[in-house]
Amino acid sequence: MPGTSRRPRTGLRRLTLPALVSTVMAAVLTGTLVVGAFGSAGATTASRRATTTGSTVYRWGVVGNRGAISSLQLDRPSAIVGISGKVVQIATSNSDGYALTSTGAVYGWGVNSYGELGDGRLTPYETKAVKVHFPAGVVVTALANPMPFDAGLAIDSGGHAWGWGLNADDDLCLSGLVEARPERLPLSDVTLATGARTHALFDSGGSLVACGSGDAGELGNGSTAPARSPTAVVGLPGGVQIVSLTSSWEGSGALLANGDYYDWGYNAAGQLGDGSTTERALPVRVELPRAVIQVFQGGSGPRNGQTIAILADGETWAWGNDDRGQLGTGNRASSDVPVRVHVPHGVTFVRASSGGYASYAIDRSGRLWAWGDNGRGQLGTGPARRDATIPVEVGIELTQVSSTAQNVAGLEGSARRS
Repeated sequence: MPGTSRRPRTGLRRLTLPALVSTVMAAVLTGTLVVGAFGSAGATTASRRATTTGSTVYRWGVVGNRGAISSLQLDRPSAIVGISGKVVQIATSNSDGYALTSTGAVYGWGVNSYGELGDGRLTPYETKAVKVHFPAGVVVTALANPMPFDAGLAIDSGGHAWGWGLNADDDLCLSGLVEARPERLPLSDVTLATGARTHALFDSGGSLVACGSGDAGELGNGSTAPARSPTAVVGLPGGVQIVSLTSSWEGSGALLANGDYYDWGYNAAGQLGDGSTTERALPVRVELPRAVIQVFQGGSGPRNGQTIAILADGETWAWGNDDRGQLGTGNRASSDVPVRVHVPHGVTFVRASSGGYASYAIDRSGRLWAWGDNGRGQLGTGPARRDATIPVEVGIELTQVSSTAQNVAGLEGSARRS
């Protein structure tokens, strides 16, 4: 999809998938395209189909990996079918969406070119959710969000990490190129995980490690060399717990328990927020007026990249690329230092996410807001509205939102925030 092209790399193992790609594309071109679950029904219609489990998962925008699949594009949220059980977490990759249920089961939907739906098949364009096939007895407790490019990551109740799908840059810390079913990673006591275009991060036994390409410094080990096996991230302050991880195209970030936020990696648009556009192979602390309570990196390629953060006092700040208004400041001026998002009067955001060229937030009452690019329907506001440089209300209430590239998912839960 647009924005996922990569700069030339040197010294890395190249992706050699001609036979697989040819086979998959032949199946795509000759297969039957089913669009029922991703139909054109708006949020109001989808809300009436809410299941008795108390949660409905929506999808909008567009998926793709070698170009957006316009036949699956939606400009308004539409409910996903096929999920059994109460959903407690959602996550997205550039091409797929995932849902975790309260019983530890994982469901996926999307492109599935490289087995990233984890059911052992390469059936293209799964528009109905399918169950990811973990080994018997595995209970998943958390999903990486975002997911790696064309791949999935999950953590089970025993602290083991599992990966499936494309492993082209060794970002899954596995030896295989394509894993059509989940495979256990060589890590233990995993509590946090996040993935992106070429790499993944894990909190394993209280230590932060990374796998994958490091050509922009995204592994955080002071080097730009790749790492097939877990390599330690260095430079974070000792003795302070990491409470969340985030990632984007060649970018990484860690939020600490004291409210400090550190990031590293690609920085061409100032998405590291350190007042420069210089790539960093070691973590740098972002200067913000107050402690951070939630943060999410966006960006799907070398021409975008932005970060959105919610502070302890409820203010929302952003930095990085603003070509499509995704910083939410009312203009299109990119910034290499944090700037305050123009949040509507009387509104306080409590959750945030960011995709390729768009950003999202949920307010205290559960209302979803979006801003930035709407060229592929990723704002969810319908076909009439194009880019929005300040947050606009989407017209749906959610408890979670996730976006990667131009692919967006939302979770409507039975509980509402006061």
